[in-house]
Amino acid sequence: MKILFITHLNQNTAMMNDTLHDSILHGLREIYGSNVIDYPGAWYMYKQEVNKRNFDIKKLWGNGFTFYDMFSNYDQIDRTDIENKIEKNYFDIIIFGSIRRSSKFFKKIVRSKSKIIFIDGEDNVTIDDNVLKNGLYFKRELTSSQSNNIFPINFSIPKKKIIKEINTNPKNILAPLIPHKYSTYIYSNEKDYYKMWQDSIFGLAYVRGGWWDALRYYEMLMNGCIPLFIDIDKCPEKTLTKLPKKLLEDIYKNYSWVLNKYFPTSIYKKKFLTAEKFFLYFNYLFKKKYTCEAFINDYPEVIEIKKKLLNYTKENLTTEHIAKDIVSTTLKG
Repeated sequence: MKILFITHLNQNTAMMNDTLHDSILHGLREIYGSNVIDYPGAWYMYKQEVNKRNFDIKKLWGNGFTFYDMFSNYDQIDRTDIENKIEKNYFDIIIFGSIRRSSKFFKKIVRSKSKIIFIDGEDNVTIDDNVLKNGLYFKRELTSSQSNNIFPINFSIPKKKIIKEINTNPKNILAPLIPHKYSTYIYSNEKDYYKMWQDSIFGLAYVRGGWWDALRYYEMLMNGCIPLFIDIDKCPEKTLTKLPKKLLEDIYKNYSWVLNKYFPTSIYKKKFLTAEKFFLYFNYLFKKKYTCEAFINDYPEVIEIKKKLLNYTKENLTTEHIAKDIVSTTLKG
């Protein structure tokens, strides 16, 4: 299988990395190795290339955690004579890794006999109708689909980054990192960031700016932390299709009371603040104060939930799993 992966980097690129783009490229490379040609080249995913260019990886979105030390041997990928190879139908599949950010060689590619995939990982629900007739379209934040060519897609994480076993002696009932409370974003290296999730029973999760998917959920799950996902029951059917939404909904119903033990403004964005939350907080002031050990003693099932979610993550949420889905869907089409 020969695959050309058109990277999103171009002279107008504002943000160097694109998490969905990078996760798919990683999964494909894990399966097909150097037969996947990233062009012009996602050099920021190659550790040696980053060092050679003296690039500060912390300039990447998310501090360069999870994906940006995964590849090696940048110069050993054959990126020569790409236009001619497209015209000669050298590639079995050609993937636009971020069709909204780069459509390089578009006219040549749509005239080729290669199967074509468009990845749209933007924070919106719109579809680029102009490209639909030319291939399969995979959309993050998909709310509805009027075409057989459109499919949902999620973020995913590298298999090698998933912990082997959960931490059965966590320190935090609720993880100290709170979404969009930037004063809690204190982790300067990946190891400490992951350990924070590993040391926590629950992690708070909620919709960011109206868009559902976030790499943070997968980073929680791969480190054995249980997401308490606010409003997961309202998630559109065709969004977050790989996450165990029914299980996460049940978890939130059963354990959301944990959040009432924290002062509301310290954990909720304005849209989630209500008089009821303040009332519940003050009501819980007079109830039992839990340590992690006491909580697990009273609710030992959370350890089994952690194990169940970690196994689910290993089986369903890896970059390889998502890449296989994309390729198999394309070959069926």
